[in-house]
Amino acid sequence: MTRTGRHSPEDARGVSASHSRPPLFVAQLPSDSGSRTINRVLIANRGEIACRIIATCRKLGLTSIAIYAEEDATSRHISEADEAISLGSIGQSGGNPFLNVQLLVDVAQSAKADAVHPGYGYLSENSTFAEAVRTSGIIFVGPSGQAMSTLGDKRNSKDYLRKHEPRIPLIPGFTGSSQNSADLENAAETIGFPIMLKASAGGGGKGMRIVRERSKMQDELLRAQSEAQRSFGSSDCILEKYIEEAKHIEIQIVGDSHGNVLSLWERECSVQRRHQKVIEETPSPFLTPEIRKEMSAAAVRIGELLHYEGAGTVEFVVDIRDSSFYFLEVNTRLQVEHPITEEVTGLDVVALQLYAAAGGRFKDLRNLDHIPQQGHAIECRLCAEDPGRDFRPENGTIQLWREATHPTARDVRYETAVQTGAVVSIYFDPMIAKIVVWAPTRQLAIAKMSKVMANTVCVGNPAYTTSLIPTHLTDLLKNPYSGRSKEISSLLSVIPGLILREGSDNGRSNPFKHTRRAFRTQRFDPVNLDTTITKVVDATLAQLPVLSVWNSAQTGTVSTYTVSLIPVTADEDSSGQKSTAKNSAAYEVSRQYNAISNLLRNGAITEAPTHEVHLRQWQSLNGQDVGPWRTASTELVIDQSKIHAFIATNAQSTYEASSSKAESQRVLCHLPALGTYIEYETHSLLSYHESLREDVASTVGSASSKTVKAPMPCKVLSVLKKKGDQVKAGEVMMVIESMKMETNISIAAEGAFQTSVKEGDAVDDGKVLCWVE
Repeated sequence: MTRTGRHSPEDARGVSASHSRPPLFVAQLPSDSGSRTINRVLIANRGEIACRIIATCRKLGLTSIAIYAEEDATSRHISEADEAISLGSIGQSGGNPFLNVQLLVDVAQSAKADAVHPGYGYLSENSTFAEAVRTSGIIFVGPSGQAMSTLGDKRNSKDYLRKHEPRIPLIPGFTGSSQNSADLENAAETIGFPIMLKASAGGGGKGMRIVRERSKMQDELLRAQSEAQRSFGSSDCILEKYIEEAKHIEIQIVGDSHGNVLSLWERECSVQRRHQKVIEETPSPFLTPEIRKEMSAAAVRIGELLHYEGAGTVEFVVDIRDSSFYFLEVNTRLQVEHPITEEVTGLDVVALQLYAAAGGRFKDLRNLDHIPQQGHAIECRLCAEDPGRDFRPENGTIQLWREATHPTARDVRYETAVQTGAVVSIYFDPMIAKIVVWAPTRQLAIAKMSKVMANTVCVGNPAYTTSLIPTHLTDLLKNPYSGRSKEISSLLSVIPGLILREGSDNGRSNPFKHTRRAFRTQRFDPVNLDTTITKVVDATLAQLPVLSVWNSAQTGTVSTYTVSLIPVTADEDSSGQKSTAKNSAAYEVSRQYNAISNLLRNGAITEAPTHEVHLRQWQSLNGQDVGPWRTASTELVIDQSKIHAFIATNAQSTYEASSSKAESQRVLCHLPALGTYIEYETHSLLSYHESLREDVASTVGSASSKTVKAPMPCKVLSVLKKKGDQVKAGEVMMVIESMKMETNISIAAEGAFQTSVKEGDAVDDGKVLCWVE
């Protein structure tokens, strides 16, 4: 039986936003499944996809069994599952436990699992794993090993279709199996550059490289093979013609064990970064009804060839010049972006996977008689990356996670395993969450997503981003307030100071609470003012620290402050002498401190712009506090403008915040009006200048161009040079990896190579990797 959906997508988009939509249809498992009875499901994965599978298991009354690595102990999937089993460390002698076939089979057997759901990534498309699970007597939730090895491998799938279904258009590529760089270089010359290298066994952007000239082929092939091996357990890569102007369209299919294959329509996934999808939507605004039906029919034919069972995705690339489409690959697993298909079809795809695995017949489910495509759905991926540093992965602790509230909760979905206090590790993919919205039309869905994203709070060490197209990077990274971004972030620097004065004590004991702020024994010295120095921790803003001088006046029950703001510059000292590299670090710090002291003493503060501020509301989010960090929702007024913010801070009290110790107090402010958060460091005058010592010492007489520091926490994959080797400027000397992304390390100077790290070392952000002498 073949069904591609009898209900026209265009006929089903008039769903009123005012009416509550029914919940997703969850196919109940057949009661007469015999040897395919499923009661206990082990999820051979982690993170948000594990949480997603757990949610459907709960609806079906199945026991969910989670697995986890020690480095992932804060993940939400561990607590949400009915049972959880530790696999040990990611760095164990047997390698990554999520890629250890025998270990996972042993764990499933010891847990008395009836079925194993592989999620996506890791071994989800590994036929050896699928067959090992089935051989052990456990149900594998997915296609047969034959279908997986035939369709799940990019090279094999093309060879198979070329022979058995020549009507399916194939993108030009290398049909051989050689992994020799010379053979691939010759093939690329024949096809014509640019070409795309792809991991044959996987997806998700791992093991993918665009090569535009022959001289780059060997290095890019090595990187692609290395990433493929670590991500999928196979280093095999294929070569294809790279279509510069293309749409990436995929068709979701599902099949049962009785030969029935259905299409759940398409998803457009053209917005990508490093060949990994970032924003997905359905329906595709590019496809005509005719092309949609043609692509769906082609996808179903491919599934029928091998009696496909479970959920799979047939991916196509569409050349926008003439709307011709080419088969790309089949992902023989659940896709990251499956929630948007669920939202427009009303079907729980995970439940359909389990239903098929339990031996159910799709023809027995009346909800599948016709498959709608109602309204419009969009998914945005949140990634722990720093957009100011070419989207390098970021790790650390999430100090506050708060999902946006929405009046129609059915239309907004958060797919994530993070929570306040969760640790984002260098050992896992940087995607930490997915946000999914549905609306009757595409325009309404875009508007809804913008609002939801702006009110989603994720503050802490990781930065986060949701979208970019490389050719529009500059426009996409623009602050929504355009040229006023520095001015606004400078003005908002009063927020940390106000919070430290009014909101941070939170009822905690303060031995000096009856002592006025800025108390000094030399009270008539003009420098004895209530001051704070605030730094914005964002190199992309290139903003100077701000000196704020506070004057308070009690007004009823609310403390109102008049605040003067002065940018802190260290270019000149009080005599107009410019800094020189010959000066000592101690001299530089003393000079900068004296410059600010003189500024306060000479009356320049009276000429600085002033602002009136007060704190209107401080609502503690005590349930989400982590260690010394405290969180709150706050409302304040700056110059009669109301500002709402979510706060995470490690400042324990106003007394501690005004102390002279060198450690800064951190205040992280998520501002819905900006749609992101700003991280601040706050100091007293003395602690600010004490904190400058290390920075100044590194710039005085620096030879930084001869030293390379780790741009992020990472693992050293390979050291390409030996100590003492002569290297040239720009030459690659080692390769590091963080969050499944490889980075080449080169140096801007020539000389004798030196390093203190070796292959396999874990390295912290900022540690010296290598240098030349």
